[in-house]
Amino acid sequence: MDKLTVIDSIIKHLEEEVDLASKAQRETFDAATDEDAYSDGKYDTRSLESSYLAGGQAQLVKELGQALQGFRLMRANHFIQSPSRQVGLGSLVNIEQGKESYWYMLGPGAGGTDVEVDGQQITVLTLHSPLGRSIAGKSEDDNIQLGGSKAKVVQVV
Repeated sequence: MDKLTVIDSIIKHLEEEVDLASKAQRETFDAATDEDAYSDGKYDTRSLESSYLAGGQAQLVKELGQALQGFRLMRANHFIQSPSRQVGLGSLVNIEQGKESYWYMLGPGAGGTDVEVDGQQITVLTLHSPLGRSIAGKSEDDNIQLGGSKAKVVQVV
């Protein structure tokens, strides 16, 4: 599996997510500030609810933008970093559990994001996730706990 192709796929996916979230943010902001959203009485909370939603959308855009920036930086650093066989930020990891095989990219954000490359699903993990923490620092052929059973780190790219 080519790590640069995976990073590029994640970047493309995040760019699309940022565009969608930005559009949703603008729409919720417009709804929150529209004159029809103002309260008709003490029990009418449309304006307040719209402003909460707009704030949440703004936070989502910020977090997606930071993750996108992190993956772009990871792509740029790809050419100057020496490859490591130990799992860390930027590692592409293949884990086998029984007959199943799973691919993960340890990234700076956007945990839980899935992309498909060469017919394989790759899931982004962060160091904040339980699985990300459990595989950080591992090397090929190390055993880990995955979902209550044993798994094996097969490949670190």
